[in-house]
Amino acid sequence: MKAYKDVRGVIYDIQRYSVHDGPGIRTTIFLKGGPLRCLWCSNPESQSFEPEYMSNAGGRGVVLAGKEVSVSEVIETALRDKVFFEGSGGGITLSGGEVLAQPDFAAALISAAHEEGIHIAVETSGFSSFEIAWRVMEHVDLILYDIKGMNAARHISNTGVSNELIHSNLRKLLKNGKEVAVRIPMIPGHNDSVEEIQAIFDFASQSGVKTVEILPYHRLGESKYDRLSREYLLKGLKTHSDVYIRELLLQVSKPENIDVIVNGLTDKK
Repeated sequence: MKAYKDVRGVIYDIQRYSVHDGPGIRTTIFLKGGPLRCLWCSNPESQSFEPEYMSNAGGRGVVLAGKEVSVSEVIETALRDKVFFEGSGGGITLSGGEVLAQPDFAAALISAAHEEGIHIAVETSGFSSFEIAWRVMEHVDLILYDIKGMNAARHISNTGVSNELIHSNLRKLLKNGKEVAVRIPMIPGHNDSVEEIQAIFDFASQSGVKTVEILPYHRLGESKYDRLSREYLLKGLKTHSDVYIRELLLQVSKPENIDVIVNGLTDKK
């Protein structure tokens, strides 16, 4: 067994048969821990690096969110679905938390997946030094890159970190020939203005991005805050309707070199 298969890391979930985390049918591995504290985070159990207890969804008892595993354990689970990967053009997606916050574990998972001939994607905020980002993502097949806003001050208030490093790393990854799709979590009242979406589209286009995906806000993670005895600061925030998103995008000048995906539907220009 190769040494990298013994590398260990902390995950909080493995989701099989995913269809929204890259092409085809995928197994999504959720790594634990990360530096951002997005107000709308739908997986608050992902933020801490340590396993933590949260109450069960039914209100009885507790469950441990997070466990330490080896690369070989994760790959063994993913290989159960290899036939679905091959039939659908799918594979493995690493998500978080923040994948770049566990670089040794993430890089070892990528090597192990490729040894098995499996396509691998990484979902990331891009918040790390470029040295770490490149060590992890040099050999990935697809990068799903979150851009949560262009306004610097608002980005800090929404996520707790500056967007300067995030934007710089995106440009560098593209210059180094990586395939990157930008994802925009569209949050009512935070980054959903025409001006902000236009600014993200323009930045993506000028950087060389070919695909931008809109991820509408949802409230599916709201109950998790109660289960962790934490306050959800956006409690009661209403979601956008599909009609609202479509009408907003009609006011945005979409660059000709970008495909825009909304709710899984591609709007090509």
